[in-house]
Amino acid sequence: MEPLAENGVWKLRPDVVATVLNDGAVMLDLETKFFFSANASAWAIAEMFESGATRQSVHEACRRWGAGAEHRPAIDGIIQQMIRERLIQPAADPGFAAANSPVKSWTSPTLTKHREPLQRIMVSAFDPGLPLAE
Repeated sequence: MEPLAENGVWKLRPDVVATVLNDGAVMLDLETKFFFSANASAWAIAEMFESGATRQSVHEACRRWGAGAEHRPAIDGIIQQMIRERLIQPAADPGFAAANSPVKSWTSPTLTKHREPLQRIMVSAFDPGLPLAE
């Protein structure tokens, strides 16, 4: 675990945007153009980082939502993945907010990075490599 991840306050980067779904959210990193799918538990964790959170505050919230000791490695894994993918960054201010949205039914959190960035998915209608409609 990185030293800052253990005790520091982390915030979601301002250029990471999310679309909330019934069963989680899809987050888009506007810098890298990669999408991430988060189940409801992972989105609740990510949402805590909107205002700033510590690893400890995330674990406390997850316990209130029904996470057991067996989920601790998965929660730490989500936090580490968010740090590694640069979705969250160290926060300058020490204050942070409590969890906003409770998880209705706790499941092990999953955050899946999609294989293709947005620019690879989107196609221009003027691309000469595309066949013309007849």
